[in-house]
Formats: sequence, C-alpha cells, structure tokens
Amino acid sequence: MAIQYSLTFAILATEAVLFCLLVLPLPSRWRKTMLHLVSTSPALDKAMYSLKVTFGFIFLLFIDAINRLYSLEERHPEGEDMHDYTFEANLKANKFYAQRNLYLTGFTLFLSFILQRTSALIFQVVQREEELERVQSETHTTTKKQQEIIEKEAGYKKQMDVLSTELKDLKQQQRDYETLKLQVAQQDAEYQRLADERNALEQHGAKVETRKDI
Repeated sequence: MAIQYSLTFAILATEAVLFCLLVLPLPSRWRKTMLHLVSTSPALDKAMYSLKVTFGFIFLLFIDAINRLYSLEERHPEGEDMHDYTFEANLKANKFYAQRNLYLTGFTLFLSFILQRTSALIFQVVQREEELERVQSETHTTTKKQQEIIEKEAGYKKQMDVLSTELKDLKQQQRDYETLKLQVAQQDAEYQRLADERNALEQHGAKVETRKDI
C-alpha cells in the first residue's frame, strides 16, 4: 500500500477511535471536561487547519481513485475475453487496488463528516445542559430569595399585629386615664362645693352665736 493510502488508513482508524469515544456513555462531568479542554485548547485552530488540508488531499485521492477505476472499466470492460492470463491478473489487481482506494478514501471522508456532525451535536447538547444547570441555579436562588422575602413579610405582619395590639392597649389606657382624670375633676369640684358650703355654714353659725352673746 502506498504511503498516502497508509496515512489515509491511519486517519480512518483514528476517526473510528474518536467516534467511539464520542458515543461512549461517559459520565457527564468527564464529557464536559474533555470537550472543554478540546474547545479551549490553543492548538485547536492549527489542528483544524491541518485537518482541512489533509481531508482536501484525501478528497483528491478519492477523485483519483474514481478516475482510475473508471479508466480501467472503460478500457477493459467486464466480460472481455483475454488470452493473456498474466495481463488479466494484473488488470484484476489494478481494479482491486482502485476499488480499495476508492472505498478507503470514501469511508474516510464520510466518517469525517459524521464525526464533525456528531461532535457538533454533542457540543450543543453540553451547552444546553450547562444553560439548563445555570437556569436551574438561578431559579433555585430566586426561589430562595422569594422564600426569604415571604418569611420577612410574615415576620413584619407579626410585628404589625403586636404593635396594633399594643396601640389598642395604649388607646384603652388613654381612655381610662381620661375617665379617671374626669372623675378626679368631678370629685375635686364636689369637694370644693362641699367646702364652700361648710365654710358658709360655719360663718352663719358664728353670726348666730355673736347675736346670742349680745
């Protein structure tokens, strides 16, 4: 096998291994870590450029294999009688190699496309999972804050109820104080009236005694 097709086979085997790693049921944390390392690697851009050049070269090999196979089929169609068995064996070998190269390069290109689409889908799934976790975390934080607000509101309501009760007690005490004050004023007025009457009676009695002495 020529060196270019040996390299193509090595790339095909590498793609198969990478595809198996992508579809393996790895733990979510491992998968996220692996994809994060790959996506943030500084050598990713260079690797992608090298892969594009490599697959461009493989595509040229694929076109060349198609041309070779088509040329062999056109020059020597299937079923043609050949009397030179050595030439026939060489022709079949050339067709076999052309078909092998065609399948090898074709499967390599096809698997590269599948690998690219699969990795893109997995990246999207991981991003959606991270967004979902972030939304759930924000929702949990919001719910916790709402619960704290509800608890504070309940505490404020209890304090307002206590203050309202105390205010009612103070108003009742004020009414009692006003009533007591009124009663004291009435008693004081009654006391002054009685004292005035007593003084008047004492003065009247003194006048009567003075007249008797005369």
